[in-house]
Order: sequence, then C-alpha cells, then structure tokens
Amino acid sequence: MASNYDPALSTLKDWVRMQIGDRGSASGEASSFVLSNEEINAILARERNEYLAAARCGDDILARGQGATSKSVGNLSLSFGDSPESAYRSHIQRLREDGAKLVLAESGPTVFRNF
Repeated sequence: MASNYDPALSTLKDWVRMQIGDRGSASGEASSFVLSNEEINAILARERNEYLAAARCGDDILARGQGATSKSVGNLSLSFGDSPESAYRSHIQRLREDGAKLVLAESGPTVFRNF
C-alpha cells in the first residue's frame, strides 16, 4: 500500500493527512505513515465531506494506539501526561463539528422532516 504527502495539498487525501498529522517523516518513507493512501481515499469516498473523513481517520489513528501518551522500553519510561491525546481528541471533535455544519448547510431544511 502506498503512502505519501504533498504539502501543497494537491488532493483531499493530502488535506486530510495535514489535518490528522499523518505527514510521514522528513525523508517521506512509506513506513513512517500511519494510514495508507488507499485507507484515506476509501474513507473520503464514504464520508459526506473531508472534515468528517479527517475526523474518522483521526479516530482510526487513536484506535491503533498512535495517540499513546507514554512509552516504555526496558528501564526507560517516558510519559507525556494526557494533554497531547486530549488536544488531538479535541481537534478531531472540531473537525467532526465542522463537517456536520457543512452537511447541514448543504442539506437545508430537508435534513429534519416530519414523518
């Protein structure tokens, strides 16, 4: 599976990568990405807009444990507290809210119908 990032944001995939922080390493090695291009493009195809797709990708990163706030290797232990993960979760929530607002704006009064 391929993974790449264009900082010029030439595609929605690149925009999503920027929003979720999955930009790879400076060398651009495919192994430094969390999500593949195919995974992001599949989510973009299923979600109503790019904000909701970015939020879903962010949820996937958190579910994979990439939002971990501590790391232990042998006798070495690093702890970052919960603020990085909380900040990331807040960012994902804002993306979700922006996406929902866009859906409501595009749908107009037909979103809520009386049945």
